[in-house]
Amino acid sequence: MGKTAKSEQKKSVLIVEDSIDFSNLLKFIVEDDGYDGVQFPVNGEDVVTVVKDLKPAVVLMDLALRRRGGMDFINDLRADPETKGVPVIVISGRDLGQREVTDLQSRGVRYLRKGRVEMHEIRREIRNAIVGGTQK
Repeated sequence: MGKTAKSEQKKSVLIVEDSIDFSNLLKFIVEDDGYDGVQFPVNGEDVVTVVKDLKPAVVLMDLALRRRGGMDFINDLRADPETKGVPVIVISGRDLGQREVTDLQSRGVRYLRKGRVEMHEIRREIRNAIVGGTQK
């Protein structure tokens, strides 16, 4: 008996990261866990449109992007009724203060600090976000 198309379809993870090396590392981690890693073209498209089309299980978001900040992208996602529930995990080199971390958490966004997080922790957060479904 064959699998249905729905069960064969991999869940996707959208990677919003402008460092090619780190984006490729995240793509490797995601795909090694059996998900489809999709790298977002940071210089072009609108993140809300991409999330609506792709319907990723989770978005991995950097904050310090060249053209537009990750917080702006998060605000856009949370403001749109179709994308507000998509889980977002921030993985950034910016050292956030407690107020900024609390603000992210209040919007259902998990924060991981580049350079202080291990690959297994990134994997765990992605799995938790996907298994846990949508967040606030």
